[in-house]
Amino acid sequence: MKNILFTLALLLSFSLFGQNITLNSSDSFVYKETTERTLKVFMFKPQGWKLGMNHPSIIFYFGGGLTNRYLNQLEVLAKKFSSKGYVSFVVDYRVKSTESVTAIECITDAQDSFSFIRKNASAFAIDENKITAFGYSSGGYLSAALGTLIDKKNNSLSKPNSIILLAMGEPSQYKSSKWLGTNDINSVSTIYNIDKNTPSSLLFIGEEDPLLKYSIEFNRKMIENKNFSELILFKDNGHRYQMRNKTDKYFNLIFDTSLEFLNNQFFVE
Repeated sequence: MKNILFTLALLLSFSLFGQNITLNSSDSFVYKETTERTLKVFMFKPQGWKLGMNHPSIIFYFGGGLTNRYLNQLEVLAKKFSSKGYVSFVVDYRVKSTESVTAIECITDAQDSFSFIRKNASAFAIDENKITAFGYSSGGYLSAALGTLIDKKNNSLSKPNSIILLAMGEPSQYKSSKWLGTNDINSVSTIYNIDKNTPSSLLFIGEEDPLLKYSIEFNRKMIENKNFSELILFKDNGHRYQMRNKTDKYFNLIFDTSLEFLNNQFFVE
């Protein structure tokens, strides 16, 4: 019963976002062709963008339990960051409900998209050493996976310079091996794979969020490995955030705190 209620809560949390949305970005690029469909990254440029510049960048991964596609979920936040000099990208990846994929395919899509952006850093006018992964819920899991899991195909190309995790999920702790796509649960556990090379992290989580314990454990393991990590707790809040509403208090807290974190990480004025 508890798992059923949690699933319903997640569905309600994301009910404002349709699965057939497209984005009005300045540019979009194909990063991968799959048997199911073509996958793209959507780019949002800061004012004054031009080739030859070295902007910091931030790559967004939407949430939806790796099951539903909510492509426009973090679009407003991406545009907000681009207004502050960051080149922002929103990644489209395969999900279980439409492509019948497992978590493994979702992870490989995240790795391939991140690698694609880094390999084309000069074409995007970004600094390949100042690229952040930002994810909400299961997108937070994918962002954490980029920072912790081994990528045999892309190696370090898919490893962010920092990660921001909003209401991060950790499906390796509560999903079946069939759902995950592997019997080796530790191989897809972000918490299990934290080491001294895991990039600096910023975590946001509500004190009423059923996923709270995973962010606490992630932060604890980061500190244990002497990595920079900051955990921001939101009192009386659960899993839902209005990330398309720029007047929402959590939107502004998340944006302002993230911007300060990134500017300090990358020495951006």
